[in-house]
Amino acid sequence: MTTTALRARRTLMLASGVALAALALAGCSSSDAAAPTSSSGGGSSELAKAVAAAEALPTSYPIPTDPIPGVSALAGKTIYYIPITQQAPQFAVTGAALKKALATVDISVQTCDGKGTPTDIGACIGQAQGAGAAGIVLDAVPYELAANGIDAARAAGIPVIVSDQGPTDDKYPADATLAYLPAPAPATDTALLQWIAQDSGGKANILINQDADGPWPAAYMKTALAQLKKDCPDCKTTINKVSSANFPQVAPSTSAALLADPSIDYVFTDFAQFLQPTQGGIQSAGVADTVKVVSGAAVLGTYQAVKSGQLAAAAGQAASFQGWQSADIILRLITKTKVGEYAIPTRLFSPTNIGSVSLTAAAEASGEWFGPTTFPDDFAKLWSAE
Repeated sequence: MTTTALRARRTLMLASGVALAALALAGCSSSDAAAPTSSSGGGSSELAKAVAAAEALPTSYPIPTDPIPGVSALAGKTIYYIPITQQAPQFAVTGAALKKALATVDISVQTCDGKGTPTDIGACIGQAQGAGAAGIVLDAVPYELAANGIDAARAAGIPVIVSDQGPTDDKYPADATLAYLPAPAPATDTALLQWIAQDSGGKANILINQDADGPWPAAYMKTALAQLKKDCPDCKTTINKVSSANFPQVAPSTSAALLADPSIDYVFTDFAQFLQPTQGGIQSAGVADTVKVVSGAAVLGTYQAVKSGQLAAAAGQAASFQGWQSADIILRLITKTKVGEYAIPTRLFSPTNIGSVSLTAAAEASGEWFGPTTFPDDFAKLWSAE
């Protein structure tokens, strides 16, 4: 992805996030029938090409080219990895890759569960500061959700990465102590909705279980829904807001939404952490045989469910590669080396291509589902410069 394209995407996500910040509160539902803006429909050649492109295996990973001098002097230091909640299986993959990456330069990683609340996230950041961490990697934690803690850590000289979120450069500009690794969720959300549009022949009625942990998931979905209106003018969507903090409500709210509209034929959960209770809600509503389920933020178990037919489709990001990217960024911040633009690759899986990949933990860790497996060596070369 070009720098220009990345900046355009960052600008779009930022504008959407500001407009939708008020939607961050969980527990509400709304219905949104997509208004037609084009006549492409579910069977268009453009839509078919978009779905095929989303399902294709990328031929390369975006690796920086500038080496990082002075990494060997960091041996023995500790980095804190703070995911917004360890309920999400994707973070386990990224966290493990981050540990493996930094272990190659004798840096340890301490993981602290943000538990989906500002209090716990702030406590994790405070713990990192108290322990004298060399850096902090936040995963899916909006800056706004932990601004005081992040500000304090940066003031103490501890650099911070805000990853898997929309950049808020207007209010919290990236600098020598702060870097962003933008989330690829707009791409995965869009790919899944395009798959539904094609699969339904342009007539889907979709229940979307949308994460309300901060403003950005709503912004990502807004981008995807705008594309859906072009691809599928006759598709209908209903948004059911779910959150980590109100996890027990996912199943009953899903069931209630399905019972309120028996014509719903697709259920979309944007993060795999909500997949199990979503399926519980589908069972409770008695519609397991009449709806197709898709999921974003997919990991090994999600893809295995696609293979077995339990899920219709799933999309995810290169979570293992993301761990190595995060290691590269934090090393650049600590050594005061220039941080460039980064992007996390994504891919859509459906019955069309799921048989082409090895669904094992080793394959997931290698990153082979999203590109060549040479990236650990590529990063190691950058980190060995003196």
